[in-house]
Amino acid sequence: MIVATETKTASEQTRARLLDAAREVFSQHGFQDATVREICRRAEANVAAVNYHFGSKDGLLAEALNFASLAALQKANVQADECPRKRLRMFIHDFMLMLLDEKNPSSQCRMMARELADPTPALDKIVREAIAPLHEFLGKLVREIVGVKASEAELRRYVHSILGQCLFYRHSQPVLQRLHPRLRYDHKEIVAIAEHIADFSLEGLKRKAKKSG
Repeated sequence: MIVATETKTASEQTRARLLDAAREVFSQHGFQDATVREICRRAEANVAAVNYHFGSKDGLLAEALNFASLAALQKANVQADECPRKRLRMFIHDFMLMLLDEKNPSSQCRMMARELADPTPALDKIVREAIAPLHEFLGKLVREIVGVKASEAELRRYVHSILGQCLFYRHSQPVLQRLHPRLRYDHKEIVAIAEHIADFSLEGLKRKAKKSG
């Protein structure tokens, strides 16, 4: 029994290393160019380990695309005892830290960025499990701010505008660093960016709410 427990533990450790390595390789090279051999090399695992634990490279990608941290961010925001405007500020702050913090990079965010730039069949899973719930969450939050008179089309544009501002800093980072060589996404800069996006967005929502009121 002891031997079986030790074997299972070693197997679980190998599986975890494969997932960590896969997220890094997928985010750096994309799904098409990522190789099982490179993933296993980084995980210090036999090349047969991917099939053993995940069935295939596709199965490994499906497991690697785990959006628990993004879901937790939304759940914590919904449960926060704050007004909708304050919760939108909180969301933008937390989301920007997830996207940009170089000290705590999100491999899932990098994988999403790679898929958006060069889509593969994995994009369907990303949209279904991460992007669609995020849009639904933010739509409900914005609805609380602008009121029930805003149309669904207007609400959709508000959500797209807010997320577009946030994602610009992530997707355009290589360009921005060439335009501004000293730019670094340290904590102070990320907070400043989040405050700017929140101020800009809330002022726009305030004006729209007045017009529809």
